[in-house]
Amino acid sequence: MLLRDEEALNYLAVAILLAFPWLGTVLGTWGVIWGALILVAVFLVGRRRGLAIAAFSLLIGYVVPLIVFGAAAFNLMSFVPFAGLLGVLGWQKNWPVRVTFFWSAALASVLGTVPTLMGQAVSALNESDMMNMTIQQYQASGLLAAMQQQGLTEVQFRDVLQQVIHIYALILPSFAALLAVVEFGFVFYFVRIWLKEDDERIPFTHWRLPWYAVWGAVLGIAFYLLGDQFAWTSLRGLGINIMVFYGALTLVLGASVFVYLLKSPKIPRFFKFALILASFIYLFFSVVSLIMFGLFDIVFNFRRLPEES
Repeated sequence: MLLRDEEALNYLAVAILLAFPWLGTVLGTWGVIWGALILVAVFLVGRRRGLAIAAFSLLIGYVVPLIVFGAAAFNLMSFVPFAGLLGVLGWQKNWPVRVTFFWSAALASVLGTVPTLMGQAVSALNESDMMNMTIQQYQASGLLAAMQQQGLTEVQFRDVLQQVIHIYALILPSFAALLAVVEFGFVFYFVRIWLKEDDERIPFTHWRLPWYAVWGAVLGIAFYLLGDQFAWTSLRGLGINIMVFYGALTLVLGASVFVYLLKSPKIPRFFKFALILASFIYLFFSVVSLIMFGLFDIVFNFRRLPEES
């Protein structure tokens, strides 16, 4: 009976790969949950049926709506499930867990920005529409009149609002990339437990990326400086998005280092309490410190965790 259930689950996973991209485009149900279900199916088919069958089924599932709906389908579909193929390859090649996750998550972050870059990024026309809509809402609620009484004119408010919308549009791809990594990481963790691949389950205090992951942050800084120096807007924007992405990523890694230190029996309890209290009092400084700790831990390995090739 168990074998029959597993076989039925395998067929269901293949059916999801073939049908869900089409159904999601037709019904408009694409989202994080929809993409996560397809990603689970990729891992399941890849592990039980093979990487080739998973890749072929997934490719067919995506090609059909692209042929029918054309380039407009790019604005709806999530391409993060394709990163699951690299994760399956890492499992088959017996790559270390950190290495498999890093390269798969890196691919997921790139694929996660595709819909944003293709159609969801805020264009100049959309910026104008958003600004007018926001001003109308402020006028209807009376907030704009209250601001004018405080000495802020509508022209000044438009300038501030335009800057905010411009910054939002600039860093929107980095948020899409972060959402893709969170989606992939959750599914990756869930599937490893489900398929009993958790022999190397890594606790939060031991989360760490391979040392060469720091080159992503270096490239982000280099792209930003070059783009700013030579007035290359696209390269500058790419550098800013990479730095925002790595800022969030290293914040999590820095928190891992911080919790590791708090669990150390060598540190007195009073000093631990003082660190926690200071981190809340000086919140901004604490966030910056965690980002720096997480970034430099990639290179210096403060916790002296075993290195993985």
